[in-house]
Amino acid sequence: MTKVPLNEAMEKALANRLKLMGRILMDMKSYPPSSAADLFSNDYLSLSTDPVMRDIFLRKVHVSPRIFGSTGARISNGSSEEHNALERQLERFYNAESALTFCSGFNANMAFFSCVPQPKDVIIYDQLMHMSAREGFRSSACRGSTYKFAHNSVVDFRRTLQAVLEKHPDILAGDATVFIVVESLYSMDGDFSPLREIVEAVEELVPVGRYHIYVDEAHTTALCGPNGSGYVSLLGLNDRVQSVVHTFGKAFGFHGGVLLSSPLVHRYIIGFANHFIFTTSMPYTDVFAMSSALEVVASERGQQLRDNLSRLCRYAHASLTQAFKEVPPSLLAIGGREGIHSVGDVQSPIIPILSPLAMELSDFLRTKGYGASYISIPIAPTPRIRMIIHARNTEKEIDGFARILVQWAKEQSTFFARNDIPYCDPSPPRARL
Repeated sequence: MTKVPLNEAMEKALANRLKLMGRILMDMKSYPPSSAADLFSNDYLSLSTDPVMRDIFLRKVHVSPRIFGSTGARISNGSSEEHNALERQLERFYNAESALTFCSGFNANMAFFSCVPQPKDVIIYDQLMHMSAREGFRSSACRGSTYKFAHNSVVDFRRTLQAVLEKHPDILAGDATVFIVVESLYSMDGDFSPLREIVEAVEELVPVGRYHIYVDEAHTTALCGPNGSGYVSLLGLNDRVQSVVHTFGKAFGFHGGVLLSSPLVHRYIIGFANHFIFTTSMPYTDVFAMSSALEVVASERGQQLRDNLSRLCRYAHASLTQAFKEVPPSLLAIGGREGIHSVGDVQSPIIPILSPLAMELSDFLRTKGYGASYISIPIAPTPRIRMIIHARNTEKEIDGFARILVQWAKEQSTFFARNDIPYCDPSPPRARL
C-alpha cells in the first residue's frame, strides 16, 4: 500500500482531537426537519424568519437593477453606490465616524489585526477572546508581544497592563501603542465584559493617543443600546473606544460584519489588509438584506423584539433554576456566577448548561429534534451545551425544554445510583485557554 504522509498526519491529528473532545464535530448532513423549538441558534431576534424584514428586502430587490454578485473586490470593480449607501446607513445607525463592511466578522478581525498593529506595538486581550482575533494576532507585526489577562478580571487586567508598560517603555515614551482587545459578551459563559472598568483603567494608566481599545460586539449587536446600537453605546463609551466590530450573523439573522473606526484606520486597511484587498465584496443580495435588517432593528418593532427577548431571558433563568432543583447540581447546572448574565435591564440570551455528560445530553436532545451541540475543551474549559433564547420563543417552549432536561438528568441519576458511579463536578476552576 502506498504511504501517504499527509493522510497519516491528518488522521493522527483527528484522532488526537477525538481523544481530547470526545468527538470531532456533528454530522453536518444529518439535520432532518424538526418541529422542536429553536433554542440553540444565534438568531437572537428571530430576524432570519421575520416576515416584516422579508417584505422590506423583497421590495429593495424588486426595484434594483443589480441583484446578485458584486463581481469583484472593493478595491477594483466590487464597490458600488449600494455598498457605499449601506456603510453610510451603518454610520448613522451607530453614530460612527466611519464604517467599513466585511463579508464576515472573522474577516473584519483578521483584517484589522493582521495589519494595523505596528512592530513595536503590544496587544493585551481577554483570555476567552474570539479565535478570529487570535488568528489576527498571529499574523500581526507585533505577534511576539501579545499578553492575555484572566477572563473578565479587572484586577488581573490592571496588573497585566502595568507589567506591559514596564516591559515596553516605548508606549509611555510615545513611540508605540498598546491595543486592548475584549468582547462585549462572551459566547461560552454568556457573561458581559466589565468594559467601563477596563476603559477607566486604561485611561488612568496610559496617556491619550498611546492606546487603542478594540471591542468585538458579535453577541450584543442589535440587542442593547439606543435602537440596538450595541454594548459600547449602552455604556456611553462611543468616544472612549477606538474600534468596534459588529457582526451580522447573529441578532441580524444574516452574515457579514462592519468595523467602526477612524477614516485613517479604514484607509490603512484598504491599503494593506489582504483579507480585505483580495476578498470579493458583498453581493447585492447581502447589501439589501443588511439594509433591511437595520431598518427593522432601529424601528419600534426592533425595540419590541429586544424587550421580549430580555423578558424571555429572565423567564428562562427562573424556569431552569426552579426545574434544576429536582436533580443533582453535579449533573446539571446553569454555568457562571449569579449576576454575570445581565447589565441593568439587558439580559444575556446565552445560558450555559453544564454537565459532565454534555455529549450524551446533546445526543439525547437531538433525538428530540433540538439542534444542541456538545461543547468542551479546547472551545470551553467545562463540558456544556448552550441554550440560546430568541425573541420569538415562548414560555411554553422554555418550560417544555426544562422538563426534558430534568427527565434526562433523572434517568442519568438512576443509572449512576444503580452502578455506584460517582458524579464529577461540572464546575472546576476556569482553565486559562
